[in-house]
Amino acid sequence: MKKPFLTDHQTFALIILALFIFIGPLFGPVPSFLLKMFDLELAAILLVILFFISFSAIFLIVNNYIRFQKRSIFDLGWRRDTTFKAVLLGCLLGVLWSFLGVGGYLQLNPGVNIFEISFLRVGTVILGCSGAILEDLITRGYVMNELNRFKISSSLQIVFSSCLFALYHTIWNFNILGFIFSLIYGMLLGGLFIYGRRSLTPVILGHSLVFLLSEPFLTLFMLESIQ
Repeated sequence: MKKPFLTDHQTFALIILALFIFIGPLFGPVPSFLLKMFDLELAAILLVILFFISFSAIFLIVNNYIRFQKRSIFDLGWRRDTTFKAVLLGCLLGVLWSFLGVGGYLQLNPGVNIFEISFLRVGTVILGCSGAILEDLITRGYVMNELNRFKISSSLQIVFSSCLFALYHTIWNFNILGFIFSLIYGMLLGGLFIYGRRSLTPVILGHSLVFLLSEPFLTLFMLESIQ
């Protein structure tokens, strides 16, 4: 069998580094730059496009790596059997977190119509949900399963993946409150992954429902809060 260019541990480190280099700035300097160049709505669309492209590029590396090992995304937890309770908890988490997201935006713009359907809303929902699925395949499906292959306990898998999740969300524009919220959310998603028998179904529900119900307000909130 042909030897891989990188070892398992080197590939793992490369994926972690890629999250900090390519995803991290999208929570920091990139939104500020977009706001200087474009109006708010165009900046929001461009930002979610960049998220989708960046996660797609990182997942391409993950997918090529697991295919080389004769594995597939099903080994990461895609469409793996889970439990009804885990699916229900995933739905509840998604709905709850979306309320928090919309509520945060309403603090900035109390008079906004959260039920309005627009091109911005449809575009950010589609791209946001797609990006969330890719992110879950990487940060839960790949990272936690690789840690499992490295004989790391389930509890430490949750801690590591949630700390990673929180760090690349905040490290380029560090905010302690943002870090804590991201850490809690990451731990809930990681816990769902373990509780749901390593199925990504409840995790994706708990993550993509947030974008389905609260975009474009999540992206607008991120942009407007740094103005």
